[in-house]
Amino acid sequence: MTLTHFVFAVLLPFLGPASAVVAYCTLVRPRRWGLAAKAAASAAIFVCSMKFTWFAVFGGRMFQPELPAWVIHAMSVAYDVALLLAAVGACAAVARAAVGLARRLRGGGLGAPEPSGGRLVRLRRRDFLTGCLSAATVPAAVATVRAGICLPDVRRVELFFPDLPPAFDGYRIVQLSDLHISAAARAERTEGVVRLANACDPDLVAVTGDIVDGTVRAHLEDVEPLGGLVARDGVLGCNGNHEYYSDPARWAVEFDRLGIRMLRNAAATIRRGGDAIAVIGQDDPVGGDTDISSAAATAAPFRILLAHRPTRLAEHAAQGVRLQLSGHTHGGAILGLDRLVARANEGHVRGLYWEHGLTLYVSAGTGQWAGFPERAGVSTEITEIVLRRGSPAARHGRMRGNLIKYTKSANKRRQRRQHEDQLQGFGQVSGSADGGA
Repeated sequence: MTLTHFVFAVLLPFLGPASAVVAYCTLVRPRRWGLAAKAAASAAIFVCSMKFTWFAVFGGRMFQPELPAWVIHAMSVAYDVALLLAAVGACAAVARAAVGLARRLRGGGLGAPEPSGGRLVRLRRRDFLTGCLSAATVPAAVATVRAGICLPDVRRVELFFPDLPPAFDGYRIVQLSDLHISAAARAERTEGVVRLANACDPDLVAVTGDIVDGTVRAHLEDVEPLGGLVARDGVLGCNGNHEYYSDPARWAVEFDRLGIRMLRNAAATIRRGGDAIAVIGQDDPVGGDTDISSAAATAAPFRILLAHRPTRLAEHAAQGVRLQLSGHTHGGAILGLDRLVARANEGHVRGLYWEHGLTLYVSAGTGQWAGFPERAGVSTEITEIVLRRGSPAARHGRMRGNLIKYTKSANKRRQRRQHEDQLQGFGQVSGSADGGA
């Protein structure tokens, strides 16, 4: 079993009940409540912690439930509350033990008595602080779910390549990755993503997998707005692992109808006059074959690879790939968890990397999986990638490497344009960015 399978198949479903036990032992059991109050509090925490069980029972599937969006979001908030209560309780228990030990040592011995009045004040202060932190878990949980389901920011990345064909200097690619259109992310959100993508005025839209969770019958209406994507050279994509979990053959037909050309170990050539670049799409390992050697052998010398997973860079570089666009990781979704996700993806989690002479950009994801819609410290994104011919060192003496990036929220696009030249001078990247290893 891989690390990723362990996290999603084992850790997440059992993390909730385990958190309920911790919350009971550290927050409920020590309270001076009556039996009925303790039983009610314990039952409420346990019910909140069983999100994946309720998804399976009432939604049909543990990780892709078919339930109203508000129900999925509410269950996710409740699940987060249970996890956060366990964290508060565990921290409170450790703090109590540390403070108690320190007081006894300071008092000259482990058996030093404590005045009863002082103990009462300390208990009331401790209970008040613990109560405040416990109450704060609700807005914190709401914020994490809201961050996962709101419309993404637009992130702009400018990449320099000395061997980029001259006609493609300034070529604009909009990357969408991990949309995860589902019962938790319906047509309205898809329409918002399309509006933001089209506002970038792209030459090409690149979709790097995990477009939809669920069947054609259930979610065709939610995917339909993707047919409104507009780019001068069209929409190209590659399969992710989720493409193979529900109706893969029927979704392939629908993607083609919507104007999304899915490249399965195949290449598309884009021409500007006498210049050309190749865009290669790699199939996901879940689909079986991931060999792009035949496509690369006949492709134009400047090659861009769409590969859902940010892995196998040395192999791809040997096949002449200059730029790889990937997703899959959701950027780790939560700060701290991103280190675990990076380990499962050869050290790549989000942002820019430069290895083996190949430039990799890992999207933090345009959407969020219905089974785990939470985000904390890692926002969703639409990535606007601008290709430049030459070296940044020639334009900006302070630059090193072949990458620069800068980021602005989509609702601040006007300010971004006004300060674009100034911001270029501060975005140096050499190796990786945005938490990359």
